[in-house]
Amino acid sequence: MAERDGIDSGGSTTDVDARWAAFAGWFAQRLSELPAASVLDAGRGDATPETDGYDVECAQVQRLYGDRYLLRCSTTLMIIPLLDCYDGDNVALDTWHHDDLFEDCTHGYLVSESPQMVADLVVGWFRERCGFAEPDLIGFAYMRAKSLPHTASRVDWMTRTVSRSSVRDS
Repeated sequence: MAERDGIDSGGSTTDVDARWAAFAGWFAQRLSELPAASVLDAGRGDATPETDGYDVECAQVQRLYGDRYLLRCSTTLMIIPLLDCYDGDNVALDTWHHDDLFEDCTHGYLVSESPQMVADLVVGWFRERCGFAEPDLIGFAYMRAKSLPHTASRVDWMTRTVSRSSVRDS
């Protein structure tokens, strides 16, 4: 797999620790650059539904407003959650939740304002829980949030709606 900004392969246990640490820093930087509502999926780079089914270790990070991140970890392939908002203001920060809010999220979720904490948790998930020997085994999929076109202002829309209602009521 290609090098990621100075993360190279091969070497001793100390080298492996250094590669995981470099990966965590690299990943935290990428997270801080995500636009709001975007999603970054991470999992085994060579996994496919055809060969592995839906039982695959994965982590998913969705950028929320207010510089917050939603991290979900699972041993089942996850879909992008349909959230009613992207602020996360009502969720306790840096607390692991196991409340089955997401049916495809088998190991819980966390909301944090720290991209480094999220990156460190992703490293722990893949290295310690899933047994990945190297960060190079992790592959990514990225979805950028779509913006609807701004064709009319809300005031114009409301004015037209009120005008039409007045005509019908007359």
